[in-house]
Amino acid sequence: MLCSEDVSFKPKEHPAKDGSLVDPTATRRYSLVWSYEYLNLISAGKTEFFECLKIKPRLNEGGPRNSIKCQNGIYFITIDLTKFTFIRANLDPQNLANVEIAHGSCKLIGS
Repeated sequence: MLCSEDVSFKPKEHPAKDGSLVDPTATRRYSLVWSYEYLNLISAGKTEFFECLKIKPRLNEGGPRNSIKCQNGIYFITIDLTKFTFIRANLDPQNLANVEIAHGSCKLIGS
């Protein structure tokens, strides 16, 4: 899949004078290669490896259906396999400057 982020941001440590709570960050483009339990994110000649599971909603949740969640240390990606949309998050409790959220969409290639 070829993926592009539509929005990417980091939360600010303190609200700005204008009331804003987030700082935009540069959006990224990358390739995702998914093989059931594993996902490779390829960007700028580097590959990041993730382990994946199908998302199984609890009884009291409405969704998501037909989606996967992938994790690599403090990095997370969830992908809707029907719409090919995704959310990417960096969640580092030891370094709050390394907290970031992005979302976007993917296109299938080679099929």
